[in-house]
Amino acid sequence: MSIAALPPSTVSIIGSAQVLTDAASVAKELIDNALDARASSITIEISSNTLDVIQVRDNGHGIAPQDRSLICRRYCTSKIRNYSDLKDIGGISLGFRGEALASAAELSGTTLITTRVEGEDVAVTLKVNPKGEVDGYARE
Repeated sequence: MSIAALPPSTVSIIGSAQVLTDAASVAKELIDNALDARASSITIEISSNTLDVIQVRDNGHGIAPQDRSLICRRYCTSKIRNYSDLKDIGGISLGFRGEALASAAELSGTTLITTRVEGEDVAVTLKVNPKGEVDGYARE
């Protein structure tokens, strides 16, 4: 399923306030995302001050080109489309509210996300601003 914004009615029902408050919560969210992307290999790099670098590399399926502009936008997710979908999500996904990456982008100032899906020759790096908007792309 591609990434899409949740309808306002679903956002209000879920009432999520998932905000990342420390390096551990950021790392956990990135690992959860890697596992949801079916990664079988995950490496983590965190700078000694836990602020400059928090990087998770994995071999998951990547982010489809059409989904990249929404990756760090609030209430955008590929896991559910509305509140009624919650009954089917148990045991399938580690997260679904679409707030954690937006929170990470807001906290970090600039977030870089490098991704490649099967069929792409090279990865692309997304430069995401604190509002969750993709400010630019670079090929790796």
